[in-house]
Amino acid sequence: MEEYERDTWIVQRGGDLLGLSSMSGTQFACLYNQSGQQSDNTMASTKLVGNISYTTLSIAQAVCNEYPTKYHPNDFITFAGFCSWRPGQLEREMGDGREEWVVLSVDGQSIWDELIKQREVASQVITGRTLQDDDIDSNRQAKQQHEILLNAGTNMWRNYLDMIDMAESQATRHIPKGQLHFYDQMLSVWAEEQLIHHSSSVKSNNDDDGNDDDETNTQSKGTIIKPGSIVRAKSPPSNDMLLYDAEFLRSLVLVLEERSDCTIGVILNHPMSAAIDCKESERPLPLRYGGPIDVQSWRDGSYRDDDGDFVDGEDDDSDDEVYEGFMDYQNNAVNFEDISFDDYLAGGDMGLIDDGESDDSFLWIHRSSKLGMQRVGNRLGSSNFWLIKEDEALEHIQSGSLYLYDVMVFSSVSIWDKELGLGNYGGGLREQIDGLHSMEVTNVDEHQIDDVWQVLARQAVLTKESLDSNIDAVIKAWKLCSSGGEQNLDETEKERLSTAALKAFLARSLLSDPLNTLVEL
Repeated sequence: MEEYERDTWIVQRGGDLLGLSSMSGTQFACLYNQSGQQSDNTMASTKLVGNISYTTLSIAQAVCNEYPTKYHPNDFITFAGFCSWRPGQLEREMGDGREEWVVLSVDGQSIWDELIKQREVASQVITGRTLQDDDIDSNRQAKQQHEILLNAGTNMWRNYLDMIDMAESQATRHIPKGQLHFYDQMLSVWAEEQLIHHSSSVKSNNDDDGNDDDETNTQSKGTIIKPGSIVRAKSPPSNDMLLYDAEFLRSLVLVLEERSDCTIGVILNHPMSAAIDCKESERPLPLRYGGPIDVQSWRDGSYRDDDGDFVDGEDDDSDDEVYEGFMDYQNNAVNFEDISFDDYLAGGDMGLIDDGESDDSFLWIHRSSKLGMQRVGNRLGSSNFWLIKEDEALEHIQSGSLYLYDVMVFSSVSIWDKELGLGNYGGGLREQIDGLHSMEVTNVDEHQIDDVWQVLARQAVLTKESLDSNIDAVIKAWKLCSSGGEQNLDETEKERLSTAALKAFLARSLLSDPLNTLVEL
């Protein structure tokens, strides 16, 4: 809510664009109902429907100050942020085969009445009138609050369906039951993250009692992040990861570089729906998704804008649909349909990882002990992972000195930027580990890494048919790097949601399934 000099303005969420958590500032909007009042020119506003008009928060505050006997903050419904659709997107979402929206013809007073009901619930949550137990802990209180607010919104949705005599089952008839349950669970996670102001202890993974943060941070800060380290997504996953970084759920990240300005790594366990024919009569080698930044833009630095910030990867003139809502993951993936696997570019000397001189299409990594002893490639720290140039890898594969099960090839990388004042630890993977508690450096030996590599080497090219088996391999490899202690039965539901959210990401981003028709819970 927004504090106001004369009273309190209860702010509702109008959308994620320029919302309360936006780095670009927040845009507020106010709705006003003139029902029963004579129209005047006191307040500049735009009529929307019936007696409901729209104005800005600054104008609403000004008239409340100037005409205190006529206007009060409770006369306005205030929103922070807004929703937006690209040209033609809403029409597609409403079209045949999707029908994700129901068009209503509703009078202004009915809209206003529902908004007032929702605001009253928000007011009760703010004042604590909805919670009767004085002994309830802060975490449980936050969970109860977000459930109450979420129910207020979904009840409004159901009330509008009742107005047009439409059953809820009819409104959701195009969504399978298991998929609808997944959407409901993700919506609940979104509400917990976005509708309630959290303290840092509530948002972290280590929030059971709030007493172990110091110990966890001490252990994490004592763990070195270096080339060759394997970093693992923690369990249970954070809400941030579930909502916005689903590709890192159950992930194993191999660190390539730990630099002063960023950490660079690749996700090991995500094969894509593309492969490279490296050797005649041998199965194709799956191309792997290493992260949201494609190799070429990483090498030439084009993933950053002129100010050094990350480019979001979206072409402003693109007709690709952005799927709005809680399933709108940040998709910066390379356009795989444009990749040609027939021509292999002979790059210059790779040297260090990002020397900018290599024009290799992809990033190649091998674990051949034989080639390692011959110093073929660039070793990642003291590990048995070796970066190898593309043409050199193909030469050894075709000669038989490098087996396909000893090599992986990646189309993209993950980059965690560092900057003074970024988060609590200056960004990088350290922020994920110590700040967000969403990842951890594994303490695994070479035998465990060999077991993980063997599991991943058996993954197939990603298809709708291989999706489940590939995810099984993702989870198996992830568990092989576990430090134990993750079998809490209370986390079972969230772990199932984690698997479904990962499947949703892979289906949407790597299998072109924007509606997640392959996902159920």
